[in-house]
Amino acid sequence: MNEYDIKDTIVALATPYSKSALAVIRMSGSKALEIASKICFYANNENKNIKNFEHRKSYYALIKDENNTPIDELIVLSSLSPNTFTSEDTIEFISHGSIIVIDSLMKLLIKNGARTANKGEFTYRAYINGRISISEAEAIHDLIDSNNKLMAEASIYKMRGRLTREVDKLRENIKNSLMLVYGELDFPEDDTETFSYDKLIEMFIQIKNDIGNILSNSKRVENLINGIKVAILGKVNAGKSSIFNMILGNERAIVSNIAGTTRDFLSENIYIENIPFYFMDTAGFHKEADNDIEIEGIERAKKCAYESDIILAVFDNSSNANDDDINLIEFLNTLNDKNIIYIINKSDEKNKFNQKIESKSIINISTKTKEGKELLMHALKNHVADSDIDIFNKESYVNSREKGYLERGLEQIDVCIEKSKESFSLDEIAEEMNILNNILGNVSGKIDAEEVINEIFANFCIGK
Repeated sequence: MNEYDIKDTIVALATPYSKSALAVIRMSGSKALEIASKICFYANNENKNIKNFEHRKSYYALIKDENNTPIDELIVLSSLSPNTFTSEDTIEFISHGSIIVIDSLMKLLIKNGARTANKGEFTYRAYINGRISISEAEAIHDLIDSNNKLMAEASIYKMRGRLTREVDKLRENIKNSLMLVYGELDFPEDDTETFSYDKLIEMFIQIKNDIGNILSNSKRVENLINGIKVAILGKVNAGKSSIFNMILGNERAIVSNIAGTTRDFLSENIYIENIPFYFMDTAGFHKEADNDIEIEGIERAKKCAYESDIILAVFDNSSNANDDDINLIEFLNTLNDKNIIYIINKSDEKNKFNQKIESKSIINISTKTKEGKELLMHALKNHVADSDIDIFNKESYVNSREKGYLERGLEQIDVCIEKSKESFSLDEIAEEMNILNNILGNVSGKIDAEEVINEIFANFCIGK
């Protein structure tokens, strides 16, 4: 972004470039008001320019070019620095959504001194001008790209500074620890506060736990956002695809009496009471596969099981259990900490399934009569604990960039702890702490080498 000159006044179309009822063109920068005053005239007095734009006020304007040719009658919204998204003077034109109007207005604004904005430059200026942090800027992008309600909500929470506040609190604790270190370095004879390495280590451990909590809670939020992964497993012709279709409410998978209809896994996203789920219908489980395609299908089914949060293990009620059923049960018994729901399918037929299953999560289902469907949907929904929803409402998610810095922060805090345990010089420990502070500052983009020292001297009350 270094090639962007923030002294320029920038302009861009903020709505899709296509024919529509309305279009929005945004202009931001020090010359935004000056440029607008050249081309904006009062709609009821087309010979009078609008020159005195007020903060958060709308104007019904006629836009004319240098030849006095009208381009459009539209709404002009003005917002004055610093109380705008970019912290700069901002003008928004809400015009008719004609491609001709859009092109003409853009060309007119550029001709009068604006330049076309680069990708993300409005958000970049909001960051450069201190309006938002890097994390909040990324959250805006996530909100635009969100494909489900939870993702949109999480992005808004983050956009409003939830993660930034959490990281700021971490850095505040680091600075408090630094005050203790610098106080001992500069005034070792001062008895106002007893210094000890043990006390410093306690503070480091608390910071480490706080970083760990952000990462672990973020993982739980991310699981909700991305959808609870559900793998449907069972032997050939157990009715996995019928279960899959019943849950989705449509014929997504081909259902046939011919064994082995599904060779790869099918997937689909659905919502159960506003919670996103990601379902995977897998190939049939065999004890012994006959060909390479079947072997690959089974391996992919196992991979889906490993990656899933919930497994629906489907068994055919209309036939005796065979080696394939037993093979599946044995495989499921090797999985630790997996939420497995055992489904006895075809419950409308004569009960022949004779294998005992040691589980409390057994549901009898008929895809023909829909018996057991509500029980299954209820069991799926209950996989999401109230604590997960509570964390979602209180905690933020971190993206891969932020996660990388937080993980580096964990490594660096371990350095601080080890050097404190070995009673390294306080100068060296302070240096490691400043490195930690800067690492965490990269999460939200707030880094200032002088920040710690300035705050220390501003807050120390030692009468010296």
